Amino acid sequence: MQEKPEFIDDIAVLSSKSKTLSGVLIRSPVAKGLLTDIEIPALPNKVCVIKAADIPGENRLGGPGGNMPVLADKELSYIGEPVAILAGPDKSVLLELASQCRVAAKAETPAFDPLPGSPTAAARTFSTGNFEQVFAAAGKIIGGVYATGFQDAWGTDPNGAVAIPVTGGARQNPATGPAAGIIVHTASQWPFHVQDQVSRVLGISPAAVEVKQARMELHMDGKILYPSLCACHAALAAWITRKPVKLILSREEDFRFSPKRVKTEISLRSALDEAGRILGTEMKVCADMGAAGFFAEEILDRLILGALGAYHHNGLSIEAGAALTSKPPSGPLTGFGFAQGFFAAERHASHIADELREDPAEWRKNIFLQKGAKLAIGSEIREQVSLEGLLDTASSMSDYRRKWAAFELLRQCRRAEGHAKSAELLRGIGIASAFQSRGLLYPVGTREGVELTLGKDGSLEIRTSMVSFGEEEIYPWKTIAARELGVDERLVKIIGEGKHIPDSGPACLSRNIAIITRLVERSCEAIKKQRFRDPLPITVRRFYHPAMKKAWDSKIQYDENAVSGLSWGAAVVEAEIDPIEYIPRVRGLWLAVDGGPILAEKRAKKNLTLLSIQALNWASRENVVYQNGEIPPEDIGNYSLPLPEEIPPIKIDFQWSDGNPRGIGELPFSVVPAAYAQAVSQALDHHFTKLPIGSAEIWELVKAREPRETHPHRPAHKKPHTEGEKP
Repeated sequence: MQEKPEFIDDIAVLSSKSKTLSGVLIRSPVAKGLLTDIEIPALPNKVCVIKAADIPGENRLGGPGGNMPVLADKELSYIGEPVAILAGPDKSVLLELASQCRVAAKAETPAFDPLPGSPTAAARTFSTGNFEQVFAAAGKIIGGVYATGFQDAWGTDPNGAVAIPVTGGARQNPATGPAAGIIVHTASQWPFHVQDQVSRVLGISPAAVEVKQARMELHMDGKILYPSLCACHAALAAWITRKPVKLILSREEDFRFSPKRVKTEISLRSALDEAGRILGTEMKVCADMGAAGFFAEEILDRLILGALGAYHHNGLSIEAGAALTSKPPSGPLTGFGFAQGFFAAERHASHIADELREDPAEWRKNIFLQKGAKLAIGSEIREQVSLEGLLDTASSMSDYRRKWAAFELLRQCRRAEGHAKSAELLRGIGIASAFQSRGLLYPVGTREGVELTLGKDGSLEIRTSMVSFGEEEIYPWKTIAARELGVDERLVKIIGEGKHIPDSGPACLSRNIAIITRLVERSCEAIKKQRFRDPLPITVRRFYHPAMKKAWDSKIQYDENAVSGLSWGAAVVEAEIDPIEYIPRVRGLWLAVDGGPILAEKRAKKNLTLLSIQALNWASRENVVYQNGEIPPEDIGNYSLPLPEEIPPIKIDFQWSDGNPRGIGELPFSVVPAAYAQAVSQALDHHFTKLPIGSAEIWELVKAREPRETHPHRPAHKKPHTEGEKP
């Protein structure tokens, strides 16, 4: 087993010659404008300031779909954008000096929210069928607007990096001064992106940049690109000072400026026939990407696919855009847009079922996509769709059908009487379904692979950069390799860094299970063919080959492999609401999953349980709010996370199927929020369309619905406390 590294802030640089310096960022105070000057106070000895003009290479952080300056030198795009670095031996002194710096700028009018005509990082227009005729002939038209806010990944530790210049020996390079290379410690899901970006900023060869992984733990895919920016800042300071530099963001900095889950607004309007089947759907999508468009196409297309759900829509009309605004860049979190899209699709499905007075679970069964059907992007579903069985499994585990009928009867009685009894607990139950793809729709590399070496002593080394510490995905690779080659599993070693590690791409979207696992199997097959005719050691490399195909009938191409071999899931959530404090409480969560053969069932259930808690928290309380382009500093203390006693019972069941292992980690975020929203909607007889739905949102509904005097238990001057706060 590979030993876990330390968290970044725990890394100590042992050097008899150079004391480690700290790094602190100076940030823009304006949301949009032109930088005119940076006023720096008199600096004490051993403290230096680094500006954009000091960058020896490119002043650019690049990535899929976007780029941004490492240090802004002209245009300012959001409040908090880095403009300079202070480096010195005492971090407290640096923080005081940073507070005295003044960034002068010619302010321009910012765009804090997407508006018609706003610049976009990506856009889609797609249609099939004659919509005017479809909607004119419809027996019923049902629509809604579904919105989700920004969410913070809230990692175990803040982002940051430690950079150490390499001097002397064979790597000495007189042309560049005493430093010939650099070592960077950071917690990144994409270490080769760190290496590439640092080399570009310093103007050196990627081979001169060594990246060492720090400990990450559960990250919700929130450490893909931003660690590269932190690494560039630390490496730049270390390169210029010729000393080790540790640049760690404070928890407040990390919360205010690191990428958030993209804020979305999705409008769905469906025409139904007399039997309640969908004849056509009109969709409009707006995603707020903030000031940069990283992964914009990936996120936008996943929003669209998720918002269509796993349903037959027949005709489609889609208008979608990923807007650029004057807020810190947002980016991919778990699902890269699927979570927000499926929330819209599943709330829309439940809304239709409610309007038709049908059980939402039964209505879904009649319009599911089946094997051979095509997703809107153009890919054919190649496997048997298991959603009906998963809905039945989740229903059976939770006693959904009996509870739904009972809660529905109570809802109808309350509606007839006009109000609920003052002491009556309000209860509801919701169900939702979704699918999960594997890997990126738009590949970011050309030769992503793994390397295996079988040694003379029977040992086996598996080399891949896709090692995500803390989630334990690496263990199935050892088990598979030991089984395929007949070696002792204790002699199988996973190596995630070093000179001979192949670029395996970003560790996200369950690529480590769905793609790397298959590459490990193929490598073992190649070794088996060679081991009795070639001398040991034997080393083989196998690479992933995307199957590129036109998307949306356009010139854009996507990897069809990403949406073949889908995983499926269904969730049921039961909730009750206290009629005095109006605090929602989840009584139970049931999740049924079909992800092919499960390689490590115990660990899979553990991970799905943790992700289900996070998904439920997003649905019920987490929401990052920007005011005039920035998050108020006090909001970090109010960002609500669940207490242990608030975590409901969670039961998970796997529906095993043949084929290769498929990723399942996105499914809780795609099904749990919508199921929770439907449970609360049934309890309160109100169609909720926005996340989060907590006591504050429920109280606003109650205030709007009933006169103040019907709530004698609540003081008129107090707002209900939110979950996680002290009442």
